[in-house]
Amino acid sequence: MTSLIKKITALTLAGACLVSVTACSSQSTTTSGGGSTTAPATTEPPATFNEQEQSQINEIEVEGAEKLENPLVTTLLAGWDLNPEKGKPKSVELEMFENVYGGKIENINCTFDERFSRLATLVASDDAPDMFSAGDLDVFPKGVYTNIFQPMDDIVEYDSDLWAPMKSINDKFVFNDGHYVAAVSADCGVVMIYNRKRVEENNLDDPADLLEEGKWDWDSLYSMMVKFCDNDEENGALDGWWFESAISLTTGVPYIDVVDGTIVQNLDNALIEKAQNYMLKLKTEKLPVDKAANGWQVNPQAVKAGKTLFYPVGIWALYTSNFNEDYGEYEDIMFVPMPKCPYVDDYYLPAAITGFSLCAGAKNPEGVGAYLKCAMLARDDETAKEISKKQLFEDYHWNQDMYDMQQKVVEMTAEHPMFEFYTAVSAKLNDLINNPMKETFNNGVSWTQTKESMKAAVQGEIDKVNADLEKIKKQ
Repeated sequence: MTSLIKKITALTLAGACLVSVTACSSQSTTTSGGGSTTAPATTEPPATFNEQEQSQINEIEVEGAEKLENPLVTTLLAGWDLNPEKGKPKSVELEMFENVYGGKIENINCTFDERFSRLATLVASDDAPDMFSAGDLDVFPKGVYTNIFQPMDDIVEYDSDLWAPMKSINDKFVFNDGHYVAAVSADCGVVMIYNRKRVEENNLDDPADLLEEGKWDWDSLYSMMVKFCDNDEENGALDGWWFESAISLTTGVPYIDVVDGTIVQNLDNALIEKAQNYMLKLKTEKLPVDKAANGWQVNPQAVKAGKTLFYPVGIWALYTSNFNEDYGEYEDIMFVPMPKCPYVDDYYLPAAITGFSLCAGAKNPEGVGAYLKCAMLARDDETAKEISKKQLFEDYHWNQDMYDMQQKVVEMTAEHPMFEFYTAVSAKLNDLINNPMKETFNNGVSWTQTKESMKAAVQGEIDKVNADLEKIKKQ
């Protein structure tokens, strides 16, 4: 396991290029009711690499590659595109796919909320796209019992040397001996973004230094939050929609897990209760931003203004060229992983993936396999990594400290990656858990009260879906 995990850390910005587009599907506007919407993106003509980079990419060897009989791969995406925006270079893997296999990606854009209903309609009408993004971590096991995805083992050699770095991740998405996700890279799922200048102005320790010293945990975060809010009672130490689930995952226990193809709930786990009590403490002491008082609107720009200390969010928020509008001058922006849970020995962190699922009725599974092979080759190729790193610095204004931290957090995440499955079982289970598990942090309601009010319904939904999965096992 350890050797495989270390290989995962070879993920650099070849993978991050993929993450940057995959994660865009997560850039949705969350409402107080927990819904989200994403407007479709517009695809502009692609840019190209410079001559030297093009030559280097063409030298990447793709063993056994032949031109595809069917070069077109279609994919259903929620308002983003695998093809680049105007003025931006292609990802290395897309360049390889086009040059080596003669392939082409055609995206079918839709809103975030309609992804699954749109896919179900297309599958039922025998007009299914070929692949579907798994980057939102909500395809498995939902896509199994709804029959909208199919196993990928015929097109992805999961036990090969090429795919070995991602084996431990991909094996989390197995049902009935079939893999339903092909993850090509892993990244840090949620990070704590802050402004170094504002931290210094408030005489606080830099969280990056605390991390380096092994002191970045729930307790040090709490101490920083208290001091920041004491400096100005109008300050709020935390904002955003991502903290509650992410801090809970640092315990190493998800609310909902999938174990050997069976869905289980961990609502009674003592570590989850500790996470909930920690959030209740923060709320009782009025440390987080009061989202209710703000009409359930989040305000990342308060970090730039010095009124909010941390903005926990998916790292995709830093894979845009204008994140300075929210968090401050580029040179002042920094991030750290979620703080360590002091009640466990290991450092567990929420993980993100870049990957795809194969749609039921896909017309070109071979093309999907070829594209994914290019993605795996690109993620570990030194030339590709250097090109992608250059893109981060030049196109997204990253600095060396940010890059070094991203590498460190990816490595840390890969040691004990955590996935939360309540979003991936059913819409009903998501509704039963997603907002209620935030009640301590947002409204000061005890976890005991919340848990008891929803536990029976949660187990009922789990039993129903497990029964559907069991039927598939027996087919």
